Amino acid sequence: MNRLTAIGLASLVAYGVLLATKWDAGEAPREAPATDMAAEAQSPAPAPADSRIEIARATPAVSRVHAMPVPVVNPVAPRSSSIASDFRSTRDLKAFADALLARKGSLTADERYHLAKAMETCLFATSVNEDLASYSAKQRRQFLATLPATDPASAQRVAAYDNVDDATRCLRFRGTKLSPADIDALYVEAARLGDARAQARLLAAEIQRAVQNQPRDESGSPPRISPDDLARIVNILETGDPEAMLVVGGLLSQSPLKEQLRVGPNDEMPEPSAFLGAWNLVACDMGLDCGSQHRDLQQACAFAAYCGAGHFEQHYQTFVASPFVYQQAQRYRALIHSALQTHNWAQIGLGPKLTYAPSKSAR
Repeated sequence: MNRLTAIGLASLVAYGVLLATKWDAGEAPREAPATDMAAEAQSPAPAPADSRIEIARATPAVSRVHAMPVPVVNPVAPRSSSIASDFRSTRDLKAFADALLARKGSLTADERYHLAKAMETCLFATSVNEDLASYSAKQRRQFLATLPATDPASAQRVAAYDNVDDATRCLRFRGTKLSPADIDALYVEAARLGDARAQARLLAAEIQRAVQNQPRDESGSPPRISPDDLARIVNILETGDPEAMLVVGGLLSQSPLKEQLRVGPNDEMPEPSAFLGAWNLVACDMGLDCGSQHRDLQQACAFAAYCGAGHFEQHYQTFVASPFVYQQAQRYRALIHSALQTHNWAQIGLGPKLTYAPSKSAR
């Protein structure tokens, strides 16, 4: 497993924790979901491990009418470069990648990042033994078979499925040789050219590898992030890039890393699922496109019948988080925003506590 695949799998685990909060936090869930959401990083499916959240399909999900919270007003207009828009909208990622590869030597950091994403998204296509078009059609038939005949949102769910079906977007990658090393090299070059998202991915993979290689000490305390790595995390957060924030948030929300964080005025250990939810909400606040086409919303609608949310926060509050976890996430959200605005990173556990009048003895 290469280092970037590792961070992708870890992101799936972290998101699985976030989804599980509907059953945790010491209180009864508001409504039992029709199916359980689970990351299936090892199963052959029409998407790469770090971009897909599969939904267990054992029991057909039936759409329900849910009372949505008040629509959220995004305080920052969604950021989207032309190449990012092309990546999201194209139905042929091979043509997208070929157009970029034709001028590989002159690509910007943003273009290199999205070329790497396109290749990474379609890496699975090189290992599917059967015809990819037949495979995609079979997967779609299996999905359609899970839809109850009386489901009022079946058309909406089918449309959502088609939107997240990467097998269709990757059809022409069948038989193409894609090297994980080449994908890594594109991310490395994008990071070298200043892309914060690529820098965050590389740093997160590096920290995860270092933590995994460090055993807990005799007292059972988890491995600690080095001061240098904490400074690098802060540097990435200071870019204000919402996608980079998501990578950092996913890293910091994981155990054992979250065990060394102490956040807020009371130096509390963050509750991981709420902390991860808060990073997602902050990324939306900072300009990530979190509208109805957000991939998580589309997947939840297609596979779990959680349809109707027009924004990630509506989806998170209505379908994912319990009231307690949502309240915690809002608290952490405020702390993260305060840290970003004041550069007092100790509020989220990334620096020493600041004092207004340190005594001489304390220096």
